[in-house]
Amino acid sequence: MSISMIRAQNPQEVVYAGGDLATKASALDELVGEQVRALNQLKLDWSGSAANAAVATAYRNIQQQHWQHEKLAALAHAMKSGGGALVAVRDVLLAWVDIASTLFDVSDSGVVTPRAPNDTAPWVAIAASYTKIIQQLIESFVTTDQTVSTGISAINAGWLPGNNPLPGNIDPDSLNSEQLKWMQSLAGSGDPTTGEGGVGVPNTDLSIMGMTPDGRLFTIQGDTGVGMGETGGPGPRPAEGGHNNIIFWRMDEHGKWVVDEVVNDPFPNTPGRLPKQAEDISTIPTSTFNNGDTMYTSVMNVKNWDDGTWQTRSSQLYKSTDGGRTWEPVKPLVWTNGEAAHDNPFQVQSFAPSDDGYTYMYGTQDGRVNDGMHVARVPTDQIENPAAYEYWNGSGFDADQYPETSPAILAPPSGYDGVGEPSVHFYDNRALVTFNDNMGNVFTSSSTDGVTWSPPQLVTAAPGAYGVFQSPLSGGDSIDASISLWKPYGTHLVQIQNSDTRGLGAY
Repeated sequence: MSISMIRAQNPQEVVYAGGDLATKASALDELVGEQVRALNQLKLDWSGSAANAAVATAYRNIQQQHWQHEKLAALAHAMKSGGGALVAVRDVLLAWVDIASTLFDVSDSGVVTPRAPNDTAPWVAIAASYTKIIQQLIESFVTTDQTVSTGISAINAGWLPGNNPLPGNIDPDSLNSEQLKWMQSLAGSGDPTTGEGGVGVPNTDLSIMGMTPDGRLFTIQGDTGVGMGETGGPGPRPAEGGHNNIIFWRMDEHGKWVVDEVVNDPFPNTPGRLPKQAEDISTIPTSTFNNGDTMYTSVMNVKNWDDGTWQTRSSQLYKSTDGGRTWEPVKPLVWTNGEAAHDNPFQVQSFAPSDDGYTYMYGTQDGRVNDGMHVARVPTDQIENPAAYEYWNGSGFDADQYPETSPAILAPPSGYDGVGEPSVHFYDNRALVTFNDNMGNVFTSSSTDGVTWSPPQLVTAAPGAYGVFQSPLSGGDSIDASISLWKPYGTHLVQIQNSDTRGLGAY
């Protein structure tokens, strides 16, 4: 870049533009606050399923505006600070050029040469010093300009500066792809040793997303505890680990989801069922759904972390009739895993109510390496009756079909090892499943009948990512979902849009 080009630029305009963006961001923040206050008033005056649907749509629109505010605020800061740095470098550079020009010839590239009669050796040395200083300032302007440009481009692409993690941890912005957009952090992500700074709870994963019958957004957290950031995953659990939590969320007046209430350990670990069997090491939620005013959650009872994965003793249902504050097991509904074979394909479950009067139970074997996703169904009004469940036999649902031999209806994507932690929901126009494999690859697939599924699409690939669970604030042409990251150990809210999600209709 030449001196004339730098002189022709006016980086102060970048500062002014950043100020304009900051004003717009502030105005948007005020508008978001007005909407949240109006929505809270609406919730006081209107209740029921229609109200919940309207509130969910409004929440989603507001959280989009929150994300836009965060982006505008980041751009404003980058432009004001970056533009200010360019102004400072430009002013210093031109001052040096103007001083040098009174005594020497200064080329557009910053080379300073003596002119008669000041062309003796001392003047040549002084000119060389001016050349070095001026060319360093030109280089500094170019470097600063590139840094500002790169920073603005990164923010426009969704890399928000506030997400920068500690060294060795995953930047949640790295999840972003053409199909996925990071929205905000959710739970956990505390200090890996002390848990300090964790949102809601110290360190945690999964964030199974649901809405209470009266319209409160909540997440059911998986393994939670101090130190989980360093020692979780395959391997022994620390004494403080292996617990679960429910976090109720509220939207603040900036449009961000913040913790409202925490329920600790709603699903206690199960004692061994045979003599000398140890207590399960962890009870981990896998899905949640409502039937009227009754809330249900499926869990898997993990007995160990052997062979590089988790192994379950069983899976089962819990229910709540007080809005999710207390839970009790639905005792007849236990799917026991084989002690040695671990061949029960309904250990990691996702229950999905449908408008056809049935609730569909999707499942996989324990772990993320398996033969795919399986399915059963039960009349929604008989959820708690084990005899009412019908398992897929390859051509239809059959009350006489054994769960262990029910064939998979969605095989792992070609080249991948399994369908991990499926999350299935029925929308107006079709069903959607989100899942992951054992290497941080995230997929979607859709179905019009809940049995025949489209070829899975790879949404994003991020080592350390897993547990993609759909949000009740979903529908239309995209879905919201939670996603877990291993380092730091916590969860995040993302939006996914592709051909599987387009035209889904209402949740």
